Amino acid sequence: MSEPTVEQRAFAEHPREAFVQACPGGGKTRTIVHRVQNIAPGLPPRKGIAVLSFTNSAIDEFLAKCRTLGLDVIARHPNFVGTFDAFLRQFFITPYGLQGVAVRPTVVDSWSTLGVEIRLRGRAAFRGPGVSLDRFDPATNAIDPALIGHNGLRAHVVANHAAYQQMAQQARAAFRRKGYLSAGDVRVEAVARLQNPQWSGSLGRAIAARLHEVIVDEAQDCNSLDLQLLTWLRQHGLRVTIVSDADQAIYGFRQGDPTALAGLAQTYDAGSRLGFSGNFRSSPAICRCAATLRSRADPDDALGENAIVTLPVYILKYEGNTPPATVHLQFNNLCQQAGIAPSARMVLAHARTSARNACGLRPDTEGGDSKVARFARAVGTYHAKATSGRAREACLVVAEQTLLDLMGKFEEQSSVARLVEQHGIDRRWLRRMALRLISQLPPTCANSDDARSGWVVALQTAVTALNLSYGAGVTVTTYFRRPPNTEWGQFLQPRADLAAISWATIHEAKGSEHNAVCVVIPNGDYTEDLIAAWENRTDSEPKRVIYVGVTRAEKLLAIAVPAPFIDRLRAIMQAGGVPFEVHDLAIAAGVGAL
Repeated sequence: MSEPTVEQRAFAEHPREAFVQACPGGGKTRTIVHRVQNIAPGLPPRKGIAVLSFTNSAIDEFLAKCRTLGLDVIARHPNFVGTFDAFLRQFFITPYGLQGVAVRPTVVDSWSTLGVEIRLRGRAAFRGPGVSLDRFDPATNAIDPALIGHNGLRAHVVANHAAYQQMAQQARAAFRRKGYLSAGDVRVEAVARLQNPQWSGSLGRAIAARLHEVIVDEAQDCNSLDLQLLTWLRQHGLRVTIVSDADQAIYGFRQGDPTALAGLAQTYDAGSRLGFSGNFRSSPAICRCAATLRSRADPDDALGENAIVTLPVYILKYEGNTPPATVHLQFNNLCQQAGIAPSARMVLAHARTSARNACGLRPDTEGGDSKVARFARAVGTYHAKATSGRAREACLVVAEQTLLDLMGKFEEQSSVARLVEQHGIDRRWLRRMALRLISQLPPTCANSDDARSGWVVALQTAVTALNLSYGAGVTVTTYFRRPPNTEWGQFLQPRADLAAISWATIHEAKGSEHNAVCVVIPNGDYTEDLIAAWENRTDSEPKRVIYVGVTRAEKLLAIAVPAPFIDRLRAIMQAGGVPFEVHDLAIAAGVGAL
């Protein structure tokens, strides 16, 4: 590990709270670890440090670096390491419950995890998808129609704005009565509670007694409510250290507020406003490519071990409206030539569908909605060569929900955590049963009636072997009837040419780093807006999302782009002095690397 720079040492050893402007690969995670290492020995007993970020991947990265330095204690009380959401849940919500609600609060990352959609009824109903409750402001239930991608639904919301807002308010209130809050609702609840001087003072003193400093990484993702809460912590005597990079602000749908964050920076004294420069993560070519995606055109100096890597940026040109599986096949070819291990390769995209398509995975909505089809999708996705940790976790949740349903314990739009608590079921037992079931089932099924019948029998047999207590009138054979259609079996018929590779959305991967990254750009109106902002260096959240994806790469970067945009991207690379190669996937398919 290289010695810290003067800038890094200044932050690690700074004796007061600080506001730090960082950059990708600037060593901020390692330097936060060093700051914790410097502060911790001087703390009195039962006094700790909190380190917060906005993604689990960033927290995992921080804890991994702590372990390499023997700082395992940072994960134990009185310290706190976790997401901003987890911090608010633990300190502001769970200990106090919700006024007028008897059950303990359950906080979900988003309403989409419970499938909550707002739909008008009767003559005003829209014949199509509903609007996720996440799209409505948690404080006012107002909605910005521009956030809705479906053209027909967007027009319907514009025409019936008040009705949608009223339905959202009613749905949110109904879930609150059942003890459910989203991460956005938690912020509204916390800020509202701070209006009570007695409660606010008591909680402020309690947190200040436990924590010496709160370090917030990726603070550019703070919205106005987050900033109010951080200001409140400072007012109660806590040191609040902020680390941010405005070019990586990609949570506009959460009403991120860069102007307010800049105002917060001015409340720190000049000697406590610090910054990092240089990139210790990426190669020179990747640094140059990243510089084309931000307002500051000068590329960061490549200073780390990858400064000697001479690989160009690979532009993968594809035809059609959706990214084809040849994207990940060619990416794997390039990685193999560069000697990069499969475990160090990552396919990223703004949307989950784009990443799945590029890895050759079927849309997770195909195959029907029968119980067998839903479980076949879960088994096929869980065992797929190209999958993600989050996707596998979702598969296990499907299995848990299925087992609860068989036992007569499942309710729509309820979390597994709430249901097991409500019915006195050991969550660890349920997870073991789900994992056992999914692991024992055949991961493939041939495309024939006999094979599909055999797979359903195997499912019924495996469930029976779990010896569950079924709900009234439930039998395994009637619950898992073979669907009349055959499409459900497609999830159990993986393509033989698919390669083992990890994938994620860029939001999920934020805070992580990988030897090789392929950023997948889809076709459509989104891409036109993205490329135009890229060409003109105008501020744009889609451009910042791609910037975050690009800057996850250490040695090798590939960008998959639709053919109609290839010449414009080529011009961007040339103007930025980026060494690059264009690979035409229509030519490369079937012949390996170009």
